Amino acid sequence: MKRIIVHICFGIVLLLGIVYAALQALDKMTMHGESILVPDIRSFSIFEVEDTLRTLHLRFSVVDSGAYNADYPRGSVIEQLPKAGSRVKKDRELYLTVNPKNVSLIGLPNFTDRSSRQYISELKAKGFRIGKFIYKNDEHANVVLGVRYQGERVKIDDKLEKATKLDLVLGNGKGMQIEMPDLIGISHRNISSRLQNSSLNTGEFYYDATVVDTMSSFVYKQYPIVETKDVDLGAFVNLWFTEDSSNLVVDILELMRQENLKARLDSILND
Repeated sequence: MKRIIVHICFGIVLLLGIVYAALQALDKMTMHGESILVPDIRSFSIFEVEDTLRTLHLRFSVVDSGAYNADYPRGSVIEQLPKAGSRVKKDRELYLTVNPKNVSLIGLPNFTDRSSRQYISELKAKGFRIGKFIYKNDEHANVVLGVRYQGERVKIDDKLEKATKLDLVLGNGKGMQIEMPDLIGISHRNISSRLQNSSLNTGEFYYDATVVDTMSSFVYKQYPIVETKDVDLGAFVNLWFTEDSSNLVVDILELMRQENLKARLDSILND
């Protein structure tokens, strides 16, 4: 009987040893518990990418030369997969999109007697980007009076690089004012066009601690606040972004509190 128990114990120990050895082998094969944090290599040149990824034991390949992006140097990385912050195994290959080195020149289209909305659509179709609105005293609101690049006047048919950011000089309708629109809940990727359509400029952007990917964030607070009266055309709007939808509820409650206070003050002043 004693010998049988010894054999059973020996068998259990042997089985546990086999399982442990198998797990160790599997751990080495999959690098379980060992991963590499993918760095953000956007704006890096290919030489910088090689040096950075070599030290991390990662590989890369260039899969595409994307549309020119003026926010990044020519020939630098503008997109990467997996994204920065991902965890991967040793010797993983990263796929990179690189900014073109050669950029085509485009003539500035005619802006005479054009509305800002029409002209913005044409500029975007040609590959230009829209900067800020500069309003000048004129009887016609949002009619294009001129175009500027880095503070300098640009003439019709002047050649500019694709993706150049252009500022538009517009008429202010002799002091026309608007009511501040509601921007709460609008995504980061859509906010610029929404402001442009409202004849407003982009002010400061602020991001709370929940924002990991700015393009996935949305507005939860704005200044001037919603329905502010007598806002000048071209006013700069400051925006706060979050990825936490509960912040929308908090901000709406704060807005309601402010509106109640305003109503009470109006009531007191009118008595």
